[in-house]
Amino acid sequence: MEDLYAPLLELAQRRKSCRHFSAEPVSDELVGQILAVASRAPFASGRNNWKIAAVRDPQVIATLSAQVRDSAAAICAQLDAGIEPFFRRYAESFTFFEGAPVLLIPYCRETSTMKSMLRDNVTPEILAWEHDNLTKSLSCAGMMILLAAESLGLGACYMTGPLLAGTALNATLGLRDNFLLGAVIPVGYPAK
Repeated sequence: MEDLYAPLLELAQRRKSCRHFSAEPVSDELVGQILAVASRAPFASGRNNWKIAAVRDPQVIATLSAQVRDSAAAICAQLDAGIEPFFRRYAESFTFFEGAPVLLIPYCRETSTMKSMLRDNVTPEILAWEHDNLTKSLSCAGMMILLAAESLGLGACYMTGPLLAGTALNATLGLRDNFLLGAVIPVGYPAK
C-alpha cells in the first residue's frame, strides 16, 4: 500500500489562506478538478444533499460584495459608538473575495428531518444540533476545496464573514431562503 501521509502533510503545511489574487482566470478544468475532490467530502447522515456554486461573473461577485458591505453597515448602525469602529475594521475583511476570479460556495438545503420525525416534541436543542451537523458537513467540503486548490498551485481562503448577508447572497445566487451557505471560498492564482 502506498504511503500518502508525507505528501498530504506537506500539502497541509504549505496551505495558507490567500487573500490577494492575480487577474489570471482559473480554467474550467481546474475548477472541475477542485469540485471532483470536494465531492468526496463526508456529509451528515450520508445524504450528500449539498452542492457547490461556482461564481465567475465579476458583476455577480461585485453584487455579493456590496450585499456583504450593506449587511455590515446595518450592523454598525446598531452598535454602540465605542464598538462600531472595531466592528467596521473587522468587517472590511469580509469582502476581499471580490478580487478573486472564481468563488466556490458550498451550500445545502436546510430541512429538518428531526422535526418531521418528532413533530411537536422537537426541541430547540435538537434543531440546533441538526443545523450544526449541516454546517460541519459543509465545512468538510470547504476543507477539501482548500486542499485541492493548493495541490493545483491556486490560492484560496475559507470565509464565513460574508455569511452575515446570507439571505441577500441566497437571492443573488438564485437560492431559496431555506438553503444554507457554508462559506464563500475565493480561488485564484496568488498575487505576486
